[in-house]
Amino acid sequence: MEIFRDRVPNSCNKLDLLITLSTLLRGSVYERLRWTFKLYDVNGDGCISRGELSEIVVAVHELMGRRAHQVEDDRKAREQIDRVFRKLDLNQDGVITIEEFMESCLKDDVITRSLQMFDTVL
Repeated sequence: MEIFRDRVPNSCNKLDLLITLSTLLRGSVYERLRWTFKLYDVNGDGCISRGELSEIVVAVHELMGRRAHQVEDDRKAREQIDRVFRKLDLNQDGVITIEEFMESCLKDDVITRSLQMFDTVL
């Protein structure tokens, strides 16, 4: 399964959307974590780099109304990326693998509770 990737770059077809919704609403914690990892692994190489995480963080900040390339917002984004890498890059090699991601997230009660949120809602 490719997340939001189709024959046309940056597109989402109906099947991708249905698979995503099914995974998020009915998948196990492991499936939800794998989906989340794939979302952050922008280039699909099996690792999350600082650059990939930065792309996602900047996009989220822009959705929240923060402007890219503003000194204070850039500083906050860098701090957020640094915190994520301190927590998830267990061997400190500069990338987060699926194994590191799964292990770190499964040990974090806040993350696992948030992933289980849909279980109690539906």
